[in-house]
Amino acid sequence: MSDLGRTNDLEEQFFLKENLKLKEKHRAMQQLKETKEALAAASGIADDQVLEKLIALEIRPETIASISLVPLIEVAWADGTIDQKEKEAILSAVGKFGWTPDSVNYELIDQWLKKKPEASLLKAWKHYVEALCRKMTDEEVNNFKKEIMEHVIIVAEAAGGFIGFGKISAEERNMITALEQAFCK
Repeated sequence: MSDLGRTNDLEEQFFLKENLKLKEKHRAMQQLKETKEALAAASGIADDQVLEKLIALEIRPETIASISLVPLIEVAWADGTIDQKEKEAILSAVGKFGWTPDSVNYELIDQWLKKKPEASLLKAWKHYVEALCRKMTDEEVNNFKKEIMEHVIIVAEAAGGFIGFGKISAEERNMITALEQAFCK
């Protein structure tokens, strides 16, 4: 083989390797995008920085869905009962997450709406969020907290209080405080 032939072979091998690297990088970026979209759909979290951190921590969409929903259920049950408007607010949030009535997550929520979950669920949620927050920067924790707590406030305000006054009951306020404390490092 001539020197020119060897040079062409080397060039082809080089560009083949580079092309494979680019394809792999593109595939990884596409997978990141899809995972981020799945996490956003499962959780209602829109903040890119929080979503990327969750991906880096290998948090799956199924896991984040539970992380997002436990606080909604807990604040709704805080006063001992779930009001129809609170139920509607939770189901609205679930709908925004892209869940349908035939999904496993939806069935779980339906059970929690009918019967208050055991106290161990809230305890497990708090431990999980605390551990997750220790792996995040302060800014990431604040964004994560903001995303979750916005949905909690919507549910808490849903019952409406007496003639629109005192929209959030004392029990709900106490639960909100307890939920917020889980986000402390």
